[in-house]
Amino acid sequence: MGYSKIFLVIVGFFIYSGVSSANTSPSSDTHDKVPKPSDSLSVHLSANFQSRHIWRGNLTCSAWNVQPSLSVSQKNFLFGFWGAYTVDNSYSEVNLYASYSFANVTFTVYDYYCPNETLKFNRLFDFNRHSTQHTVDATLTYGGTERMPFWVMASTLIWGDDNDNVSGNKFYSTYIEAGYTWQYRKVWEFEFLLGGTPFEGYYAPKANLVNVGFGAKQTLSISSGFRLPIFVKLFANPYEENLYLVFGATIGN
Repeated sequence: MGYSKIFLVIVGFFIYSGVSSANTSPSSDTHDKVPKPSDSLSVHLSANFQSRHIWRGNLTCSAWNVQPSLSVSQKNFLFGFWGAYTVDNSYSEVNLYASYSFANVTFTVYDYYCPNETLKFNRLFDFNRHSTQHTVDATLTYGGTERMPFWVMASTLIWGDDNDNVSGNKFYSTYIEAGYTWQYRKVWEFEFLLGGTPFEGYYAPKANLVNVGFGAKQTLSISSGFRLPIFVKLFANPYEENLYLVFGATIGN
């Protein structure tokens, strides 16, 4: 039953993608934002410092946190790392990901790992699906062009810590997101997004809209050689009736 759900989601995703045109990656407040690979060998290094972190409509940490990222790409392939660390040591996350881009579609596999850094020992090499701290996510993204800067993304948690505690079966939790980015005078960038789940899983106990977002980013000219992007993003989770406001800044390329 789980695999049939995955199949239906992916088929529906490509049907939607087939009538769209694309070229860019999503820019929502998630680590779903994967840099686009370049033809030559390139390195992407950056860090966000922000007031909290919202992932697909869910609050993962409520404290100020640093989110470093590093990726290396060449031609259609990209490999990277992403992390999140709160200033009060209440939450930590380290993720590895690899992606392959063809035409206007990017396929990415993530390994989400959330250790408890207050403990000396963590279960990094525990790969038993009933006790592991890892979760593997397979994601398809279809971006947009400069004239039509929108994206569609479909994600399914295919292995790891995504189990029904009652039955012990996997949920194969699935999340689908669509968004639009609008740039104004090369200084401001605005984005709008909608995200939901088509069935029971991590995000909600049934099909639901779980993420409605609006964001604004402004690039400040600190000096002739240094510019600092700052952003404010508002997220609502209609299912949980929660509202989150996030402020942050980005350093890096």
